[in-house]
Amino acid sequence: MGEFSFIEWIKKHQKRRKDVILGIGDDCAVIDVSSDKLCLITTDMLVDGTHFDLKKCTVRDIGRKAIASNISDIAAMGCQATVAVISICFPLHTTEKFARELYRGIWDVADKYSIEIVGGDIISGRSPLCINVAMLGRDEGLNPVRRSGAKVGDAILVTGELGGSLLGKHLHFEPRMKEGLLLNRNFAVHAMIDISDGLTADLNHILEESHVGAILYEDKIPVSLAAIEMSKITGNTPLYHALSDGEDYELVIILSKGQTKKVLESDLFPKNMIRCIGEITKGRGIRMKYVSGDVCRIKPWGYEHLKT
Repeated sequence: MGEFSFIEWIKKHQKRRKDVILGIGDDCAVIDVSSDKLCLITTDMLVDGTHFDLKKCTVRDIGRKAIASNISDIAAMGCQATVAVISICFPLHTTEKFARELYRGIWDVADKYSIEIVGGDIISGRSPLCINVAMLGRDEGLNPVRRSGAKVGDAILVTGELGGSLLGKHLHFEPRMKEGLLLNRNFAVHAMIDISDGLTADLNHILEESHVGAILYEDKIPVSLAAIEMSKITGNTPLYHALSDGEDYELVIILSKGQTKKVLESDLFPKNMIRCIGEITKGRGIRMKYVSGDVCRIKPWGYEHLKT
């Protein structure tokens, strides 16, 4: 496979957006960003052996995950993803068929969300497959939702079901960009984050940025069937997996109780897509109220790179 012929293939097949003045083919892409708009930027890197296992999934799955995880970051801000720059390090002797299949996975998701790939870099080396996506988004006239706005007395909500993503969801999740935009456009969201490292780990980011604590209710946590299956493999409880497994890519949403009532009664979302699982409290850290009535402090478990 030749680098330049592969880039030409990507350029030829990439769909175009109206706000892209200059896409793949020059030293930089040129995007029309109006002066009254905010530009969001995020990036994520995936590497074989950590974020995926080429022996257990298809290369198309990898392309899909690479782009979808970045969309999830924009979704967590309640905004619209627009364009992306993708850099890939292929192992030596990668075939063109393999490389094209990776990009087809990227386009499976990018085209669905009207995201254009406007550039990047392609290299090869004596290393595992590594793919980095840098994505831009627009505010769509909305204020991006930060992690720092949670207030004492607010409710904690989540989309979807949690845990056991390693059994398949981490490769086949649907980024919640539509839901993030609907929430930001129609309700006063105080804080939001996507679950990439684990529910308690990511909720803790909101708590630290907002200088508050939280209490979760055991019987309200939406434990997935995959978490139950995972518990049979690991010996940990399904609740443990729902609280600590990463890469669910669901949203944690913080709103006032009044706004929470409106969200849960809204017909904008399918029934039971969004659930209330707890409350923002004074102090620091996370406590769990178990069905037994006991209340205990829990540690925010989740995946962390470089941790020994």
